[in-house]
Amino acid sequence: MFILIAGACLLLAFAYGVLTAGWSEAAEFGVYFFLFGIQAVSLFFAGYQTLMSYLGMRKYKKTEIKEAKHRFAVLVAAHNEERVIGQICRNLKNLAYPKHLYDIYVICDNCSDKTAEEARNAGVTAMERKEPEKRGKGFGLEWMFERLWEMEEEGITYDAVVMFDADNLVGRDFLQIINTKLLEGHEVVQAYLDTKNPEDTWVTKSYSFAYWSTNRIYQLVREHLGLTAQLGGTGVTVSTKVLKDIGWGATSLTEDLEFTQRYILKTGKRVAWAHDARVYDEKPLGFAQSFRQRIRWMQGHFDTMTRYAIPLLSEGIKKRKWMLIDSAIYLIMPSRSILALILMAAGLLSLTGVYKAEGPFGNVVDRSLLFNGWVYGIFILAYLSLPFTAMILEKKGKKLHWFVVSYIFGLSWIPVTILGFLKRNQREWSHTVHTRSVAIEELELDGEESQEGILEPNPIK
Repeated sequence: MFILIAGACLLLAFAYGVLTAGWSEAAEFGVYFFLFGIQAVSLFFAGYQTLMSYLGMRKYKKTEIKEAKHRFAVLVAAHNEERVIGQICRNLKNLAYPKHLYDIYVICDNCSDKTAEEARNAGVTAMERKEPEKRGKGFGLEWMFERLWEMEEEGITYDAVVMFDADNLVGRDFLQIINTKLLEGHEVVQAYLDTKNPEDTWVTKSYSFAYWSTNRIYQLVREHLGLTAQLGGTGVTVSTKVLKDIGWGATSLTEDLEFTQRYILKTGKRVAWAHDARVYDEKPLGFAQSFRQRIRWMQGHFDTMTRYAIPLLSEGIKKRKWMLIDSAIYLIMPSRSILALILMAAGLLSLTGVYKAEGPFGNVVDRSLLFNGWVYGIFILAYLSLPFTAMILEKKGKKLHWFVVSYIFGLSWIPVTILGFLKRNQREWSHTVHTRSVAIEELELDGEESQEGILEPNPIK
């Protein structure tokens, strides 16, 4: 959407220049208006996110665990995951929640390896699906939901469905916290997305920095402000009532993002955020693998944006519901690195006085700069302070220097965004190979040191 807005500004400016000043000045006026529009849009997004983050950045209150009442179907989506599937199955079997209140199902989606065998060896139920013409997690989940409804005819019922990926590990108190969220009246809940392998490479460090900060300055902030969280692909809980009422209906490359928009549009309710329910996700080790993964994310993001941004804005304005407008802004907003780069470039041009150069370029830059350099400096400092503040609040102060590699990595979102936009109508699903083996005890021990015991399992009441 950001690219579309910029392109529209350029075309409109060029057309206006032709009509009012002739072809000779049309190009100059078009460039001027394009630069003006890019700055204005960037300032809006950066200012909006900064304002919202600081408005909702208050002290976090740990969830007070309530009596275990809900029964869960715990689903693990897997495609050729024989190397890691056993680990999450054993992890899930040892959650601090009554064993008769949850069952574990591994969706062995078009597998050609021993994923199903490894799952059964770990003592859970393997559900094998063979539909190669419908590849992808979204199709696999829809297929599994149909199996759950068939089970109901046999007397096996669940209050909610919890979804994980095969490479995940889960905090022991996960279901206790989700059960509490459901008892508080929420129907859809997103858990905290943590990193399974943050120290492995500069790429995993970059991912980790981004996830830790986003969890605090976007997701938790929305929870505090009564707005919706965005589903993150794993650690997702949806009540069976919602699945029956509106269906899953999300089969894009980012089925989580798509379902978020469908849910809030159809029900007017928000997705809740469970900050102390932890899911550890394996991040790609290499840049090339990460690049491909993020292109897929952006393909799905643009696909979802083109279908839901306008309906969200329209319904939000009509019903005066800021939650819908805020979610639409999230779909349209470019990455933090891109916004910061644009504002830093504008600020640098203003401070150095490049626009004083002779010739049309200097005149164009001079007229297109919205503010003096110090104004841009204030915006940049306020905006870039957000991830630093988030890392400190998340007890990750020792990792603040990761910002450098995280920002450099973030600049790669520019080509990723462009390629994702160009490929937005392509829905070819690609598999990310997972191999990282880490014990949940190691991750929880690290969590206790840096999160002040947030992962300590609470006693079942």
